[in-house]
Amino acid sequence: MLTAVITPRAIADDSDVFVTVPSGELTEIRQELQYLRQREAERTVRETAPLTLASLQIPACDSGCDVGCADGGCADGCCADGGCDGAAGVCDGCLLSNCGSKGSLCGCLCHHCVPPICPAPCVECPRVTTLNPYFNINVFGALKLDMLFSNPRPVTESVPFFLAPASAGGYEESTVSFQARQSTIGAAFAGPQFGGFQSGGQMIAMFFNDSVIQDAYGFLPLQAYGELKNDRWRFSAGLQFDVFAPGIPTVLPFSALGASGNAGNSFRGQLRAERYFNPASDVQWTLQMALSEPINATIDPTFRLLEDNGWPNVEGRIALGLGDRAGPQNLRPFEAGLSGVVGELRSTPVPNPPVFADVWGGAIDFRWAMNDTFGVLGEVFTGNALGTYNGGILQNINSETLEGVHSTGGFIETYAYLCPRLHTHIGYGIDDPRDEDLPVSAAAAARSKNQTYYANLLWDVNQTFRIAFEFAYRDTEYNSPLLLDNQGPGFHTQLQWLF
Repeated sequence: MLTAVITPRAIADDSDVFVTVPSGELTEIRQELQYLRQREAERTVRETAPLTLASLQIPACDSGCDVGCADGGCADGCCADGGCDGAAGVCDGCLLSNCGSKGSLCGCLCHHCVPPICPAPCVECPRVTTLNPYFNINVFGALKLDMLFSNPRPVTESVPFFLAPASAGGYEESTVSFQARQSTIGAAFAGPQFGGFQSGGQMIAMFFNDSVIQDAYGFLPLQAYGELKNDRWRFSAGLQFDVFAPGIPTVLPFSALGASGNAGNSFRGQLRAERYFNPASDVQWTLQMALSEPINATIDPTFRLLEDNGWPNVEGRIALGLGDRAGPQNLRPFEAGLSGVVGELRSTPVPNPPVFADVWGGAIDFRWAMNDTFGVLGEVFTGNALGTYNGGILQNINSETLEGVHSTGGFIETYAYLCPRLHTHIGYGIDDPRDEDLPVSAAAAARSKNQTYYANLLWDVNQTFRIAFEFAYRDTEYNSPLLLDNQGPGFHTQLQWLF
């Protein structure tokens, strides 16, 4: 318990210093002490009270927590079809027998009604304050536990990009990983409007080390940028995802098919400009251009052995979006894009002269939501020295000749919402560097092909909690005849608390 004791001094000597405290401040101090005592008493009651069934009941519809139902109201969205436990009107998805038009499965897993969840109570003091009075900040994130089991040894255990060579002696290779490095913390900034633009920005970070492939805890910024935007223009500067090859599959590992068909989606310092054209309300053309950091070593520390050649990479993309915007991400049902990147890398093998490798790539990405429950997306790419863009199975250059490695690959995914809260994603990805561009020595351990087949099931229990399962089959081939190819299954379970 928090207590305060005030002991008056009976005698004052010459060294005493008396400070006059206004009565208003004393009143505020007493109120704060009273508030803290009350909170401490409430905490003690919660900790000592026995757990009862009543304490686990779902709030009634008239409690002010009408969230998560199809039309925003518990009485209308949840209590149809006899889905209430009585006159109180409590939402109980388990009692409902009709999944509506978004699926044929029934029961707790799939009905459109999510049991109501009360928002966290507000406190008298603001949650976030800033020295600059012109910005508002919204903090968000996710707490995750990832549990991975793999029969062949992946690189790495918690973030599988590819498989290590198979054991020549046939020894056991199974690995298991329980980690929370994919937990995310972020903040969205909304600032003042000026000059016809809305100012803002975003910061996102995870708990990986500064080299993801080292499989260690740390603090890894993914996004840290400011922006100015309106309906026609967007300018942004800072740490951002690539303009080149922006498509991304829905998989559980942070690697997201990187080194296995999903080029792009690395994060690097970038200056970007975007222009939007709307010939009609349901049509949008998007032009994107960016100057970006040539070398991003946050995935593989060996990338630091390379140098830029004194000028930034240039990235660009043109995309066509069709249909009205919808969904939590405000996306159009169909979008197709063509993107590219050019740059240059330099290797300096002292005492020999430097060797230059041209960086270039082209990619086509698409996304099509055919209806509310089914869709398809994918991407194909080709290019040279794309290791820092997650291409070439994370290989930029031939370690012996120092020339760039050419690679081609892509991924395809289909998804289906069995019901609004239960969805599955099935896909395939491949990254296939040109064999002639790779070294053949065993020491180089050059990967010549990497493939991944995957299928997952994601259950959004409510607005804050998700349980997900994924099966993946990986196949990695090596260019050296002394290294054995490797293939086999992996299993991934993820628990996520979103805030």
